[in-house]
Amino acid sequence: MPRIVIVVSSEILANRKTLSRALINDVAPDTDFGVIVVNSSGEIAPAARRAAIDAEVVVAVGGDGTVSRVATGIFGSEAALGIVPLGSTNIIAKSLGIPSSPHAAMRLLRSSDARRVIDVGRCDEHCFLHIAGAGFDAEIFRHASLQWKRRTGWIAYLPPAMRALQQAAAEIRLTVDEVASTHTSPLVLVANGGSFISPNLSLFPGISYEDGSLDVLVFTCTTGPEMLATLASISTGRSESSQFVTRLRGQRVRIESNPPVWVEIDGDPIGQTPKDFAVVPSALEVVTPQS
Repeated sequence: MPRIVIVVSSEILANRKTLSRALINDVAPDTDFGVIVVNSSGEIAPAARRAAIDAEVVVAVGGDGTVSRVATGIFGSEAALGIVPLGSTNIIAKSLGIPSSPHAAMRLLRSSDARRVIDVGRCDEHCFLHIAGAGFDAEIFRHASLQWKRRTGWIAYLPPAMRALQQAAAEIRLTVDEVASTHTSPLVLVANGGSFISPNLSLFPGISYEDGSLDVLVFTCTTGPEMLATLASISTGRSESSQFVTRLRGQRVRIESNPPVWVEIDGDPIGQTPKDFAVVPSALEVVTPQS
């Protein structure tokens, strides 16, 4: 098995000429590498699992969902995760300081010194690296048009966000490290990473990829003005002062709700509540210029 194995969809490889050139020019000349082409999202984790048996680095080419699926495939192996960000938001890559240019991201893969060890979130058999969510955000990801995501990036999430605002808040029961609480909430986030849309927008101070904990943010805003006030507090970096945001921390989290609400991990809907989440400290090595 080559030292670096790249997992990429057939669609991306066919339509991204820049990526093809980066493969040839920035990796191939003096690096032992291989490419696994997948035809659906369901093939990504199994392909990464096969590659991780012998490869030193397994590379996710795509957006946050692809990155999480590759992480799921290599979880528990000795392989490091590489990322070439080609999705609509790429918040994982941005937060880890990975270059947005395919050429620069490919060149980074050749460096044996560019490494960072981070915590990994788990839900069912899935890994998530940045954020899981129950409620409002999962509805947005569920209904966002794939075609419009490819054309417009994050703007494609605005129409489903407007529809999701009409959804009533659910009665949420949270259990964080065996401590239970109840809330009326349209959205609960389980965060491993702390940024929102951009690395410059912090969801809440002190969230880290390397603290061995999950941060649970419960949003209790239920009216239009309350939601706008909450968004304003996040956009100005003052979410900790919002009366509509409650922060809890722990290593194990269970979310139950009435009625059941949809859950997403790193932008991928994975079903409805109840769901259990856990953090695995220092579980994944990532190729990144940030230490």
